[in-house]
Amino acid sequence: MSKHFALFTLGFVAFIGACGGAAVPNERVTSATAAVRAAEVGGAPSNPEASLVLKRANDGLARAKALIADGDNEAADFELQRAEADAELALNLAREAYAKAEAQAAIDLVTAYKKQSSQ
Repeated sequence: MSKHFALFTLGFVAFIGACGGAAVPNERVTSATAAVRAAEVGGAPSNPEASLVLKRANDGLARAKALIADGDNEAADFELQRAEADAELALNLAREAYAKAEAQAAIDLVTAYKKQSSQ
């Protein structure tokens, strides 16, 4: 019985090893790439803080692609999650800066109007 158990265990371990690791995270590559592109189009490169975070997202995307090429799909998946989160953060930082600039422009306009109407 011990011999059968050892053969079964050996066969099971070989089966698990043959299955490989996680599947290639193609869907995650697509979503992370789309998030990076959205941040680029959304103005992140023109904002210093957002630009830095966008660079981190691009670097993470490149690392993930290298991990996929090396067959380390599980680590690539985690790297892609980080890259996508960084890209979303970059986009939101750019949007925040734009909204602040718009708000300040509106305040300046109201201030100028008040100043003009009081004269």
